[in-house]
Amino acid sequence: MHTADANVIAQITARGTDFPKATHLYRTVDIYGQNILCSEGAAWRYHRKLTSPLFAEKNIQLVWKETLDQSQAMLESWLGPGGNGRTIRRVAGDTMRLSLNVISRAGLGQKMEWQTAAEESRAPGKSIPGGHTMSFTYSLRCLLDNLLYVMILPAWFLRNSPFAIMRKSYEAYDELGKYMKEMVAAKKTTIRSGASESSTSDIIEQLIKGQDEWKNGKSQSPTGFADSEVMGNLFVFVIAGHETSANSIHFSLLLLALHPEIQQEVQKELTEVFQGRPISEWDYDRDLPRLLTGMLCAVLNEQLRLIAPVIAVPKAVHSVPQQLVVDGKEVTVPANTMVRLCIPSVHRNPKFWPHGPPKYPQKPYFPLDNLDNDLEEFKPERWVKGKNRTADAVINIHATETKTADTEDPETPASLYSPIRGSYIPFSEGQRACLGRRFAQVEILAALSVILTQYSVELAVDEWASDEEVERMTKEQKRETWGKAEEKAHWIWQNKMGCIITLQLRGACVPMRFVRRGEERFRDL
Repeated sequence: MHTADANVIAQITARGTDFPKATHLYRTVDIYGQNILCSEGAAWRYHRKLTSPLFAEKNIQLVWKETLDQSQAMLESWLGPGGNGRTIRRVAGDTMRLSLNVISRAGLGQKMEWQTAAEESRAPGKSIPGGHTMSFTYSLRCLLDNLLYVMILPAWFLRNSPFAIMRKSYEAYDELGKYMKEMVAAKKTTIRSGASESSTSDIIEQLIKGQDEWKNGKSQSPTGFADSEVMGNLFVFVIAGHETSANSIHFSLLLLALHPEIQQEVQKELTEVFQGRPISEWDYDRDLPRLLTGMLCAVLNEQLRLIAPVIAVPKAVHSVPQQLVVDGKEVTVPANTMVRLCIPSVHRNPKFWPHGPPKYPQKPYFPLDNLDNDLEEFKPERWVKGKNRTADAVINIHATETKTADTEDPETPASLYSPIRGSYIPFSEGQRACLGRRFAQVEILAALSVILTQYSVELAVDEWASDEEVERMTKEQKRETWGKAEEKAHWIWQNKMGCIITLQLRGACVPMRFVRRGEERFRDL
C-alpha cells in the first residue's frame, strides 16, 4: 500500500503499535550489531531510552560550537590563498566531511581536525595508531563511500575478493570495528574509574551505562545489551547523524546558487542577526532562536520539502488487519501488508499544501508533475507568514478545513507556516520520528550562517566562459551564460539523484564558487 495522503499518514504514524516500522528492511545496516534502527517493540524502547540523552541541550550547544569551527575550516579550504572565486567541485564531499567531524565530536567524543579529501588520499596513513592500517577518519570515510558492498556481500567474500575496492571496503569495515571496540573499552575504563566529569554525554557513554544497568539487573532490556549492540548503535548514529545534515547543507547551497534573489534576502537577515560580530562571539542562546524563526530556517524547510533525506518511510501491518479513515470512509488494511509513506509525493500534494500558479507554465521543472501549481519550485517564502499570500492561507479548501491546532506540526516555530500533520515528514513523524531533528537543524543553520554572512555562493560557468571573458560580458551576455549553468544544474538535479542510505547526487556534481559579498558576478540579472 502506497500513500501520499497526509491524513492517512498522520493516522499511521500516530499508531505505532498497529503500524510498526518495517524493521526487516533495515537489517542491512546492522553490520556491527542490532541497533535502534532495526529494532522494534520493547527492544526499540530501551535503545531509545539510552540514546535520547545525546540530544540534550548541552550536547546541542556543543554541535553549534563545533559546527562553527569546522565550517570556517571548510570555507578556508574552498577559498584557497586568494580567498575568493575558485571553482569548487567537491562541495558534497566536503559537507559530508564537515558533518562527520561534527558528529564525531558531539556524538563520539572524538575531536577531528579538518582534512580535505586530497590531503587524506595523499597521506591515508598519517597518525595511524599501532595495530591499525588506516586512521579512524579514513576508515570511516572509506566505509561510508563503499557501504553498499559491505551491506549486501558477506565478509568472507569481501576479504578475499579479486577486486581491490571490495578488499579495501572490508579493510575499512574491520578497521572501524577495531576503533569502536577501543573507544568502548576506553570509555568503560573512564566511567568505572569515576573519572568521567564531562557536562555533555556522548553516545558511547550512554550505551555503556545502559549495558552496566543490564549486567547489574537494573535494566528493562528484554534481550540484554551486548557490546555488539553498543557498536551497532554507534555506527547507525554516525550514518544517520552525518549524511542527512551534509546533504541538506549541500542542497541548500545549490538551491541558493540557483536563486540569487533569495540568497540576498537571507544574507540581509543574517546581517541583522549577527550585526557584524566575529564568529567567535556568536551566541547559541541569543542567535539560534532568530535563525530558527527566520528566512534561513524557511530555506532549510523548503529544501527538505523538495529533497527529503529518504524517499519513503516503510511501515507494516502484521497479523491483525487495521482500520483507517480515507476520505471520510473507513477502510480495512489487510494483515501482512507493507505500507509505504511516500515522502516526495505528500510533500508536493496540492490537497495539503499552500500553492500558487507555476512561475514558468511552459517550462516546468519536472515536466510530468504538478503542471498547474508551484509545488515543484523552491519558494522558501511559502513558509514565512506575511511574506506572501500562499504562506498566509491554504488556498485548497480541504487543507483549510483540516488545519487545526491539534493537527499542526509541533516542531515548526510559530512564526513559520506549520503544515498539517502527515504532510511534512522529512524526519518521519510519531514515536519513530528521528531523534536527531534538532541536532541536524542546529548544524545546518550554523554551517550556512558561517558561509553566507561572509560569502555568496554562485553557479560556476567555467564550462562556457573563462573569468576574463565573464569580466568583459554585458549584462545580457552574463544572463545568457548563467542561464546555461542554471539549465545544466537543473538537469543534474532532475536526473542524477540516487538513494542508497540517503538521497543525494550520485556520479555528478554542480560546480560552485564562493565569492565575497559585494563581488558577485551574476547578481541582479
